[in-house]
Amino acid sequence: MLTMYKCKNFNKTGKILLPSKWRSQFGLLPGKLADLRFDHDNHDQIIIEKANLESTHNKRLISENGSIHIPKELQQLLDITEEEEYCLYIDEEDKNFVLKMISEN
Repeated sequence: MLTMYKCKNFNKTGKILLPSKWRSQFGLLPGKLADLRFDHDNHDQIIIEKANLESTHNKRLISENGSIHIPKELQQLLDITEEEEYCLYIDEEDKNFVLKMISEN
């Protein structure tokens, strides 16, 4: 089950700050790799989870302050432009974060 954490505007650098309480729980510590996977089947969202070194998903390092950079190719798949609003969700069951863009339909 997803729990909404926070909604805010996407910035031009593409960095998302992951909340520390869950980063620790999910094994997403500074200097560790995370998988970023585009989930087209589930309302066009990005799943951020502990890296599986066998996977072919995008991998990014967790920065010292707990942020992660969303790669340009994923931004393009979600049609993200600067200053669009997104919401970050917590999935404690699957131990990951879910980033969803807020559409203005």
